[in-house]
Amino acid sequence: MKDVTHTPLFESIMVGEIDGQPYDLHNDFQCIKIQLDPTEKKLQLRFTNDDYKIIIEFHQATITNFTMHPEKTGDSGTLDQFYRGRFKYNNNLHEMTAQGKYYYYLALLEKDAIELFAKSVTMSLSRLNS
Repeated sequence: MKDVTHTPLFESIMVGEIDGQPYDLHNDFQCIKIQLDPTEKKLQLRFTNDDYKIIIEFHQATITNFTMHPEKTGDSGTLDQFYRGRFKYNNNLHEMTAQGKYYYYLALLEKDAIELFAKSVTMSLSRLNS
């Protein structure tokens, strides 16, 4: 498991290593599932390729923008951007809320996007069917 909560501002989280295994969410994986658990305030995104799955979990999540287009193409599950950014509050840019939440931006091809606050973000990688 990899904790990406405190990734430097605007640094892409799409490429890296999880437990010594390299990953590239843009070129090697497709998003196959997006699930919100309102009771636990957890947003989960599931990505797969031929051999592995990656699960990204946003804990204590509050979604501020959710744009999905129902017409899907072969590229619609491709993640195009994923980073921690700033948000505007009282005409000022901030990195963290008073509740200790950070702001994250995700964009998929075909103009699908999610923006949200989360207290922590983790990524896990495992083999398919495990």
